[in-house]
Amino acid sequence: MSIAIDFLKVFMPLLVVIDPFGNLVIFVSLTSSFNRETRKSISKDAIVYGGLIILIFAIFGDLIIEFFGISIEALEIAGGLILLLMGIEMVREGAKPESSTGDEKNMGIVPLATPLLAGPGTISLVIILMKGPFITKVLTIISVFLVLALVYVFFVYSSKILSILGDKVMTAITRIFGLLLSGFAIQYFLDALIALNIIK
Repeated sequence: MSIAIDFLKVFMPLLVVIDPFGNLVIFVSLTSSFNRETRKSISKDAIVYGGLIILIFAIFGDLIIEFFGISIEALEIAGGLILLLMGIEMVREGAKPESSTGDEKNMGIVPLATPLLAGPGTISLVIILMKGPFITKVLTIISVFLVLALVYVFFVYSSKILSILGDKVMTAITRIFGLLLSGFAIQYFLDALIALNIIK
């Protein structure tokens, strides 16, 4: 039971910040004019490159922030603020903040892999999670793979999923995710203040 709870504490924030539902709507809007094979190829690029970026920061993130002299508390505050802004935008607009589109060849990398999947919110979150105990590190890596696998399924079957759920349901789900994301963001901010003995 304890492992299951620990897993959910890691999996849910990653699921919310990567937001398969919000990214599904964006994916459909970007690839609606492409055939099924092209959409599948773009999906693979997005997952592979997005996953690589996330894993690099998950594994080497602590070395990167140490090199630049950034404390974990500072990262929690900065990451919390980024997540909060994303959450507010998701609640207000019913979608993740839009990014400029690229051409068909590179669309899987930009904007899908980054900044939509491996954006500043996701990068900040995985670095924060990987600062936890060993079991949290393992659960973080597993959760990253599971969430990205879910995103891939959403992308490949995007047309069917969107036709079943409809735009209104997708918007409502994304707004709920935005509210949850804002809650996670405030919690990270509070955790940093507690670690700095600013509040108890």
